[in-house]
Amino acid sequence: MRRQFALAHGCQPVAKSWNRDPFLGLDTIPGTIRAFRQHKILERSHKCFGVYGNTFTVQELYRRAIVTVEPENIKTILSLKFNDYSISHRLKPFEPLLGKGIFDTDGEHWASSRALIRPSFTRDQVADLTSLENLIQALFVLLPRDGKTTVDLQDLFFSYTMDSASEFLFGQSVGALQKTQSGFGFAQAFHHAQQAVILRVMLGPLTMFYRNRKANECNRICRDFAQQFVEEALHASAIQKDDKKEERAQMNRQKHIFSHELATRTSDKRRILDELMNVLLAGRDTTASLLSNMFFMLAKNPVIWEKLRQEVAGLQGRAPTYEELRSFKYVRCCMNECK
Repeated sequence: MRRQFALAHGCQPVAKSWNRDPFLGLDTIPGTIRAFRQHKILERSHKCFGVYGNTFTVQELYRRAIVTVEPENIKTILSLKFNDYSISHRLKPFEPLLGKGIFDTDGEHWASSRALIRPSFTRDQVADLTSLENLIQALFVLLPRDGKTTVDLQDLFFSYTMDSASEFLFGQSVGALQKTQSGFGFAQAFHHAQQAVILRVMLGPLTMFYRNRKANECNRICRDFAQQFVEEALHASAIQKDDKKEERAQMNRQKHIFSHELATRTSDKRRILDELMNVLLAGRDTTASLLSNMFFMLAKNPVIWEKLRQEVAGLQGRAPTYEELRSFKYVRCCMNECK
């Protein structure tokens, strides 16, 4: 069947393979694990594409994968032929932390997850920038002012995005920036649990031999911590259903809380918890990575930094509105370049 598909679509064999071992592909795994421990996975991947080209194969035990950064391939997978591709390989590595949600499922489950969470990302829900402004001010307080002390912005950005994501999802920040006992413990546990997810993905079939008691404990801490907000959201939803129309309208005018929105659409506690953990992963990591990369580039390009400052100078130090933020074309272009 695979051969017939290749003939019908004019597919050519992948030109190069990363492995020297053509049967089990065990030769690449030690180097990948070493790079992971040294925080050099991105650097290792970049070198591989430089050596083997934009598309090459990888063999790991009985699993054979095609790795690609070719734009046309990515467009086909994510857009043109989206339904023809699967991410089912994510479920086992992701499930201990995330459960089954928008980022690690396929088919009907993915479609129902998308339908469940999509209404919470309309403009009305994301246009309130007040909490983001309050949290960024809290981050500024932690920056050294002597002009000499070195600071790791990425660590601060991860704390900032953990707080901003939890504010949106749970209705309150976990306090990672302030390092409150419960919030900081949750943030640390979430970070360690994520590292275990990455390692399980890289190990692939070898995951059956991987045991990490600390990761198991961190998974439990994270899901137990988030579970309290699931219970609170379902309780709030039950009260809202019993309220009179006027009281219900007043509650709807308050700030939107993602967990509360989900609780109005489903009473399945496991489903709400899984979707919360999935969106928390995206809200924390992607934003923190964007901010880290952007400020890294700005630090090396003072001309770009000055042009950005000029574009926002009209605000005269006040926080922008949602409409003003969208009107900053140069800022948006810089952000797009750093994604």
